[in-house]
Amino acid sequence: MFLFRIQKAKIAFSLNPTRFRAFSVNKSETNNKLNSLLLNMSKDRSHIAEAQKQRQKIKEKGSRYVPGTVTLQVLGSGAPGTPSSVYLFTDQDRYLFNCGEGTQRLAHEHKTKLARLEHIFLTRTSWSQLGGLPGLTLTVQDSGVPHLTLHGAPGLDEIFQGMRRFVVLKDLKVETVDSSRGEVYEDNVLTVRAVPIKRETIASETLSQEKLQIETDETDYYSHENGDLKNSEGQKSFEGEEKLRQEENVCISYICKLQPRPGALSLEKCVDKGVTPGPLLGKLKNGFDVTLPDGTVVKADEVRGISDPGPVFMFIDIPSTDYLPSFKENFPVFANHQITASNEEQIALVVSHFSPYEIITTEIYQEFMSKFPPSTKHLMLNTKNNFSGYLASHRIQHQLNQLDSDIFPILKEPQEGDIVTSYKKLKLENPQDSELKTSKVPFDTVSSMTSYHLRPRKGLDRGMEQKLNPKEYVNETFAIDGFAEALENYKSSIDVKDKDTEEYPQIVFLGTGSCIPNKTRNVSSILLHLSKTSCILLDCGEGTWGQIIRFYGQSKALEVLKHLKGIYVSHLHADHHIGLIGLLRERQKHHFDALTLFAPRQITSWLDFYDFRIETIKDTYSLIPNGSMITTPLSDTKTTMDLGLKSIATCGVRHCPNSFGVALEFQNDKDETIKITYSGDTMPCRELVELGKNSTILIHEATMEDELVAEAKLKMHSTVSQAINQGVEMNAKYTILTHFSQRYAKLPRIESTMNQNVAIAFDNMLVQLKDMNTLSKMYPVLKVMFTEHYEEMQQKAIKRALKKERKRLLSTEVNLTR
Repeated sequence: MFLFRIQKAKIAFSLNPTRFRAFSVNKSETNNKLNSLLLNMSKDRSHIAEAQKQRQKIKEKGSRYVPGTVTLQVLGSGAPGTPSSVYLFTDQDRYLFNCGEGTQRLAHEHKTKLARLEHIFLTRTSWSQLGGLPGLTLTVQDSGVPHLTLHGAPGLDEIFQGMRRFVVLKDLKVETVDSSRGEVYEDNVLTVRAVPIKRETIASETLSQEKLQIETDETDYYSHENGDLKNSEGQKSFEGEEKLRQEENVCISYICKLQPRPGALSLEKCVDKGVTPGPLLGKLKNGFDVTLPDGTVVKADEVRGISDPGPVFMFIDIPSTDYLPSFKENFPVFANHQITASNEEQIALVVSHFSPYEIITTEIYQEFMSKFPPSTKHLMLNTKNNFSGYLASHRIQHQLNQLDSDIFPILKEPQEGDIVTSYKKLKLENPQDSELKTSKVPFDTVSSMTSYHLRPRKGLDRGMEQKLNPKEYVNETFAIDGFAEALENYKSSIDVKDKDTEEYPQIVFLGTGSCIPNKTRNVSSILLHLSKTSCILLDCGEGTWGQIIRFYGQSKALEVLKHLKGIYVSHLHADHHIGLIGLLRERQKHHFDALTLFAPRQITSWLDFYDFRIETIKDTYSLIPNGSMITTPLSDTKTTMDLGLKSIATCGVRHCPNSFGVALEFQNDKDETIKITYSGDTMPCRELVELGKNSTILIHEATMEDELVAEAKLKMHSTVSQAINQGVEMNAKYTILTHFSQRYAKLPRIESTMNQNVAIAFDNMLVQLKDMNTLSKMYPVLKVMFTEHYEEMQQKAIKRALKKERKRLLSTEVNLTR
């Protein structure tokens, strides 16, 4: 018995030596190299080639094995203003199903690793399912992924080419696959069968022989990250002869099956068969038969446990009743995995439904659902889920709310007790007969980070679901050493405001970060309420509509959307306009009148392309080019009157080509003339100073801290002090700083004393003129509130200073030796 234990231990050691401490240093060496590389990557692009090389090594090694861990994880639940997206990850590879607007931010917040994401499966070519691609692909590129494949409906290749006007991918090769032919994708992890579902009402429609000629000067696009003007040389114009608009004329459902995995190697069986520690064990572990020295053949199946044939899971998306006839015609395709199937195929464990809730309760859909065995879990990703998963936004808002409940109101998403985590019967309204119906099949609603463990089979896991805990957020803030005292000092230093009066203008900061979103700062967007019935957006970064919903609540958000009269886009970097189409589509859904779009005229190439090849949006806006208002500002015209403005004027600013600043003048409810100037992205700019002379409020980008003036100049941005000085030079009454680098996720680092008329913007901050003196006094208490973050920034500043000093001394020493 003792000898048997020794032999068993030797076998265990040879099978998995990394479990033993002496060998733990070598575990996942290649993975560690890649992780270290990604964590310490520099700001230039030289890191990407090395990251790609490491990634390729991991891929080649992993492709020889069927992974032992596979988990399906909900990234976006489909709640109002939230994408429906599912992440499938193994210990080797990553797959994403749908990539709506806001997916990148959720991935960042929940630390979803994108370094191995190489396949994205899209159910529709509509903005709701692919609007997150521009931002996500840039992030994937920076993580070292060399190749990305997009699977979806016809026209996906043209759609992505259209996005290249503002998304420049130098180090990521993107390939598209037309899944409408029902082809099967297969690798060592899974097989994915595409099931095309056609829209019946347009199956035979064609567009008229319309030609869409895009002028060369309208096909410029911009790099998301460095501001360089890129020219789409050689790009063909889009011709519409005999082509179908890709307006959801086909959607794709996916039937997925994990590859079979042999059972685990049994140590006892190996000993009984006479297998000794060594390379033979490795072969048996990998599924190969071996021959012992005495000639005995040991088959891998003889020394293994029960094999896992691989569970089946599906992604179903039926956008509207127009698709139901085609869906029913495809029932036989799904039948292999339903009740009528053989025992081996009755392993369908998860079905994720992207379909709208009104479709799920139709008779055809219910008939489809009823054919699954009771063991099948049905996960629903649509607007019946009511929490977005952006937990960090709520956390910081509850903390800031302690400073001022009017400036930082609690977000209008369900609190913890209101969040529905699951229910067995789903009562929904059938759009055909307007009667309240009950789903006959039990559903599970989901939240961000709801998981289903497919291998090993552990089923539904709600342990990581995102839930709100306001009491915890407040308590942890007051637990910070010195916060209570700093808060008391701050409140004693400010005047008591009249809380009963609502004044206009009101400025709601929806996004105050730069380049890419992080968990506390979304990308650029500012909502300016001129009156109760008129508002304008200044820039419209990705996720703007979701931010509006979370700030106001769904009902009030629709009211805001109705009163939105204009959108101003300062320049065509992706972080300033990606949210535009989602917002226009949402207004279109509710039949709101067309709004006025102020933007660089080069935006027409993208909008015209989207209207022609994807979804019609041309009737949702009328364009006034920003450049036309430099020499001829709009003043006392029908447009300005409709917007509630006296005038709107622009100037060119120092960023990328075709970047603009804007000044808006209007009367407030006290008949006072208010002037608000917005910089967009820019270095210090004399033209902006002249445009904004005597502004009531200047909203100016402050991307970098003062010590990084060289980096700010290189990227054509402003430092904090430069932004403040711009306000001083134009004699602005107040200055609000925004567009902070993501390194300042919570608080920008300001060395000098804050001027009494300067404020720092946060996401979900509501500002009225009466708040400005209050805001200017917040910085000391904010430094205490975010003391850990602030100290980290201070340490980084010290390291930069020491590094700079070492370089100076080295340079001096070299010069002295010459």
